[in-house]
Amino acid sequence: MILTEGIAELIGVIIGDGYIYRKNRKYQIGIVGSPKNDKEYFEKLKKLIYEEWDKKVKIKFRFRGLRMVFDSKRICEFLIDDMKMFHGKGKCQNIKIPEEIYKNWDLARHTIRGIADTDGSVFVSKKPGIEKYPSIEITTTSQNLANQLNQILIKRGFRVSLRENVRKQINALKAYKIALYGKKNLKKWIEEIGFTNPYKLNRALNYLKN
Repeated sequence: MILTEGIAELIGVIIGDGYIYRKNRKYQIGIVGSPKNDKEYFEKLKKLIYEEWDKKVKIKFRFRGLRMVFDSKRICEFLIDDMKMFHGKGKCQNIKIPEEIYKNWDLARHTIRGIADTDGSVFVSKKPGIEKYPSIEITTTSQNLANQLNQILIKRGFRVSLRENVRKQINALKAYKIALYGKKNLKKWIEEIGFTNPYKLNRALNYLKN
């Protein structure tokens, strides 16, 4: 299977809000999302999955969320064996960007887009002297992924803040937040990485205008 820009983006989506399952001759890929904000985005993902992997998938509403699931031994083996993607229990804490993508910005920017479209947030906060300060933030429990994102984005000239955040719940996992603050960062992100998720793209464009 040839690693294309579209597949690189789908890998980012799986890293962000997806899973790979391979056990007892069962091979499955799944993606979950928000029924409130991701309906239009899931239609785009559905089209991308068909274009890149020739798989027709249905969007289902289950357990108060959107879900797309499809079976494919070929794709699972490509993701697990060729791309070395972590799967199964502990995925969230161990997932990282495949090395072949990590070393290639032309692919990495599509994977980062997929991660941000699913696991990122675009918002404004209040700072001294600034009423609405735009921000992009990605939260992950994988330290490896957090370090990769931090290094890739800094190398591309983004101003990045990486911090640890221990959640309050008992036995909660440590989370890592990769944040990009300010209008220049947001403008640079839209120009060099972008969003496929219409909800997040529209928020970003509105914050730039206002």
